[in-house]
Amino acid sequence: MPDGEVYDSVSVDEDGQLEGYPMPELEDEYFLGWFTDEERTDRFYFDVDAQFDESATLYADTKPYEEGTLETPLTDELTLDSEDYEGKNFFDDGIGEAELHAPIDGDTSYHTVDEAGDAEVRYLNVDTPESTAEIDPWGKASSDFVREALEEADTIVLEYEPHPEEGHPAEHPTVGRQGTFGRELVYVWADGRLLNLELIEKAFSPASNTAQSQYGEYLRIAEHNAEMSGRRLHGEDDPDYDRDDPEEVSVTDLVEDSDDYLDEFVNVEGVITDVDGNDGFYLSDGDEEIYFYTMDTTTYLIETGNEIRVEEA
Repeated sequence: MPDGEVYDSVSVDEDGQLEGYPMPELEDEYFLGWFTDEERTDRFYFDVDAQFDESATLYADTKPYEEGTLETPLTDELTLDSEDYEGKNFFDDGIGEAELHAPIDGDTSYHTVDEAGDAEVRYLNVDTPESTAEIDPWGKASSDFVREALEEADTIVLEYEPHPEEGHPAEHPTVGRQGTFGRELVYVWADGRLLNLELIEKAFSPASNTAQSQYGEYLRIAEHNAEMSGRRLHGEDDPDYDRDDPEEVSVTDLVEDSDDYLDEFVNVEGVITDVDGNDGFYLSDGDEEIYFYTMDTTTYLIETGNEIRVEEA
């Protein structure tokens, strides 16, 4: 967008609130946000600043990009100062360092917080494709990206979304601090980079509930840029996702040669040897046994001794 060009004129309602969020559709440029000054140093936050009693001019900041690339200018810009978390405890203070206990998928991981124990965390404002009990296109890629970022990070910081009385910048109710399965809802910083935001910029996840987020401005713009790129979730087929011809395997194959079937679609038959409540069941071919985690209540349909076939759906 040429400097000085008027992108749009936007009306406000009777309360002085903007009607909509202007997002310029640019060619060969990332949109980095709106600013109140020509030097693009004073970022305009629509959640908290967007009320007008007179005409005003905002300035768009942009950055050129090469077609087909996925850069992360917003993640690069947003920083976390060590003074924000050093000497603090995640459970007590809402922010603090944690160690990686185990990565799970693109938006979930286990962390050791302190001597009080571990925390399973679910990343706020993102929803990456499935890569565990189910496998979706780009699920494995997003999971690998997060795993590598966490395993290579010298410092991992977990951060809650502040409640309004704690200084949340927006006038919206915040999300709860725990989600389904008792998981802590958090922002995850790996060596000072906000993974929630980077997942969106890299087109591994859409953005969700951004109006409730202290980082909503960045998240919305990141999703807009990713959509404009047409990359990954926004228009590309996952080259590593192939479910056309699942392989016929035995339970013994899966147990003894498990590495050969990672991320592959397979069919397997066997006899139910045990049903684990509503969570799953054990399947045997007479030589080896394997556990299937179903994540739902369908196990009431089966019982010990049933012969079943598990197929890729």
